[in-house]
Amino acid sequence: MVEIEPALPTPNKNDPAASDALKNCRLSNKLRLETNDATGFLYQRCATGPVIISNIFLSSSLIALAEMEVGCFDSEDECGKIYGFKPSSLISIIAVVTGILSSFLLPFMGAIVDYTPNRHAMGVISSIILVTIQAIQIYTVQSTWFPMAILQAINGFMYQVVTLVAYGYLPEIALSIEEKRWHWYSSLYYIVLFGHQVIFLVIIAAIVLIWSTDSVLTAQISQAIDVIVTGAYFVVTFYYFTKKEAKAKLPEGSNLFGAGFTQVFRTAKGLYQHYPKTIGNFFLGCVFSEAAINSFSTVSVIYINEVLKFDTMKTTILFLIILLSTLPGSYFANWLSNKTSVMLSFKIQIVSFIIVNFAAFLILTDPSKTIEAYICGVFWGFHLGWYYPLEKLIYSVIIPEGQESELAGFFLYCTQILAFLPPLVFTIMNEAGVNLKWAGIHLNAYLFVGLVFFQIMLPWDECLEAAKVNEMRKSNELNEERKNDNA
Repeated sequence: MVEIEPALPTPNKNDPAASDALKNCRLSNKLRLETNDATGFLYQRCATGPVIISNIFLSSSLIALAEMEVGCFDSEDECGKIYGFKPSSLISIIAVVTGILSSFLLPFMGAIVDYTPNRHAMGVISSIILVTIQAIQIYTVQSTWFPMAILQAINGFMYQVVTLVAYGYLPEIALSIEEKRWHWYSSLYYIVLFGHQVIFLVIIAAIVLIWSTDSVLTAQISQAIDVIVTGAYFVVTFYYFTKKEAKAKLPEGSNLFGAGFTQVFRTAKGLYQHYPKTIGNFFLGCVFSEAAINSFSTVSVIYINEVLKFDTMKTTILFLIILLSTLPGSYFANWLSNKTSVMLSFKIQIVSFIIVNFAAFLILTDPSKTIEAYICGVFWGFHLGWYYPLEKLIYSVIIPEGQESELAGFFLYCTQILAFLPPLVFTIMNEAGVNLKWAGIHLNAYLFVGLVFFQIMLPWDECLEAAKVNEMRKSNELNEERKNDNA
């Protein structure tokens, strides 16, 4: 990995966890950002990038193995069903299960972050579980594909737990550095994420090209490489992430599970009362836009397998094009937000992405559209690289002061609460025999609803101002409401 700029040779004075060990570490001198937590988040992005790509190959492998079991692999005939579903529905069902687990259990995990000093420990444990499952899935073969699919649904949830822990640090990082540098970090995190995905894909593409591996063997190799790479990056991640004390005291008579859901309700109520036109509408918009964005990889893997009939090499090339295109997309997000405003750039991205999705799924209708698929990949990747940095930047700068920790978990919950719905609708449409182009296009419905909520937010300058004024009074009101509820 190349040296990241700007990099500081000594820890920032605002970083309470700075130590002599870090000062003397060669790696920290070359590849660290302004604070330890900012550096930890950087390496967390490095760790999760390869996980996403390896799971794309695993998804293709699971579909292929399920098709083998019903005897339709490499056949032009329509496949039969296994366990009551088409093999092509397997991946979307996994996404549905992961989404449901996240909806029900993330509030509990968020309560651990907020009400206990175990944020760092939970991150370490969840990352170990994630890497362990990835290692077990190396042995994904004909006789094991179904239990591996179950593990994949569990691992999707563990990925969200690791992300929850990391997101808990974001508002604290934003408060510890100056605004322009934070803008750069917001783009840098996704440049590094997508960059590592590109490197991982190039390595897998070389392996497929040299040894002509099929989808099953390719998945096994990618899982093995990912275990090494992601495991090593997680070690560095939690070396830099600092341990935190509990941000709040658990209400008397409450348990962590109940307190998690109670906190979600109170937070939503407080946002509706005090910030309905700023952070409130933004979170509502993210509920729907993230449902579509998060489902894109699930939908695309099924689509290219079932409609475009891509082999392993074509799949690798397409996702490599998508990921390479995210890099200029991330830079463009930073450039356009500086030229206009962050919120305007974000809304332009949503509108543009809707148009791209309509055109792409209407064009890509059969296996002869290989070149067209690669061209669409450029536009898809550019828009994904444009979306993520802006979303995280908006979230981090319009959060009301003094409520950063509480809203960090709530924000991630908003991005996951409807994550099960697009894959569920996609599965229903697929099982009903609806043309999959319409199943892909239906993602635009969630993007449009999200855009409506973003549009009715206050102007950007007013959103920034609303996050800063009268914070003490509003915070006291929220605290008083909690006391009344507890009583």
